[in-house]
Amino acid sequence: MKSRSIWSFILILLGLLFFGLNWMVGYFELIVLIGAIFICTGALFSFIAILKNEKGSMKYILLVSFFVILFFITWFEPHQVLRIITWLKNIV
Repeated sequence: MKSRSIWSFILILLGLLFFGLNWMVGYFELIVLIGAIFICTGALFSFIAILKNEKGSMKYILLVSFFVILFFITWFEPHQVLRIITWLKNIV
């Protein structure tokens, strides 16, 4: 496992931690946004690891977990996604 796969793993775990923290504390837009940024950045590092042909299969597992995590977030908490999109729309 190279550094990009390790960073991808760490960032996806941090994103899950932030979404779990949001679930425990209540809804805070900033926590959800930071969690989403961590998860998307982790997926980006996984894509880079695939493009750079790093050894190991962890990069594929992390990429699949990215889509599974997003599926579960939209399945169980669809309002989170709508709030993030609305919040981002109001910023721009």
